Amino acid sequence: MFAGQFAGYWRDGKRVVLDRNAVLPDRCIKCNEPANGYRRTVKLSYVPTSRELMFGAWAYLSAKRAQLDIGLCERHRRSRAVTVALSSVAVILASFIVFTQVRATDITLPLLATVGLIGGVAGLLYAAVGGRLVRATKITDTHIWLKGAGEPFLASLPNPPAVGADGALPTLAGTTVIPVTPADSAAQAFRDVRNGALLFLVGCLVTAGTYVLLPGNYIIAWGAVLFGLVRLVGALRTYVLVPAELRTSQQVLALVGIVGLGVVAGGWVAIEETQSSAFDAAVTKAATFHTQGSTLFVEVANREGPWTAQDATDMRKVASLYGQAAGTLAVSQAPAAYTWYRDGLVRNFREAGDIATQLAGLTSASSQSAFDALFARWTARVNDLKQLQARLDAQ
Repeated sequence: MFAGQFAGYWRDGKRVVLDRNAVLPDRCIKCNEPANGYRRTVKLSYVPTSRELMFGAWAYLSAKRAQLDIGLCERHRRSRAVTVALSSVAVILASFIVFTQVRATDITLPLLATVGLIGGVAGLLYAAVGGRLVRATKITDTHIWLKGAGEPFLASLPNPPAVGADGALPTLAGTTVIPVTPADSAAQAFRDVRNGALLFLVGCLVTAGTYVLLPGNYIIAWGAVLFGLVRLVGALRTYVLVPAELRTSQQVLALVGIVGLGVVAGGWVAIEETQSSAFDAAVTKAATFHTQGSTLFVEVANREGPWTAQDATDMRKVASLYGQAAGTLAVSQAPAAYTWYRDGLVRNFREAGDIATQLAGLTSASSQSAFDALFARWTARVNDLKQLQARLDAQ
């Protein structure tokens, strides 16, 4: 099909394209100097950039993978060792920074810590970039597109070969795409759906687990949930087209169970968060009534002179405000972890309303002991409210 001798690799701009079974020449992939038989095995993976940007590290769960032996000259073998050494130095410097920042007592140690920080970051960056000899920009079942080769090596490669009438790239004799049977397609479709469902489940479980263990600071595993859903839906469209006789009831039950468990875990968090938002709004509204009622109560209590009809009227307003505060919270749905707080606030605000109502029923002819008893109840109620808030802050 293809004219001339085909080596299995060629240059494509700044990239090397090679057959998966091709053996690169015994030359350094960086400088094209003789490698003298030295080979280093590199493991390659590839995902489309758009998928990587959307799902981050989770996208590599479905990456195309390949393994390749590349040649390196003596000089570039040593540069690899330097990279590893720099990584080690960076770790040592990072540890040094911790100690110097904790124990620094003069200008010298903080200065050394700053130098160590700069050196450590530079070393880590160099190790991260320099440690990767080559990378794949595309991987198919038959070919690899490789970036990172030096210009001298690229210049030594043959030009791109002619392609077939169907646009297929040339392959070596041993590289063939194995025909896929319907059973193989069905099994692969199920694996794709299952893996998407499992990833969705993991994301939901991580979210639910951290919601329980880290209340207020939980982690929403968006990458796993979204990537799992995208992969699940995409693979499901293929799976439903599989002939019915190749889809087993065990497969369907497994998928339903995995997805169902994920929905339960994720749905529970969503319901709890919805309740939490509604409860926060109720607490905010009740706090407004509480502030108004407390302010008016203090104002009336600090008035000089005998108890007047206006004082009684204002106390009825206080009772009304606290009644609204208690009523707002009583009908709210608090998350399970905060039910005690809601119930405590309702009791406290109802107690405030009861005290204000009884004060509104007093007159200037009432005994001082009656006033003192009610004001003492108010003070005790305020202290109870402070303890309730302290317990909430400690939770």
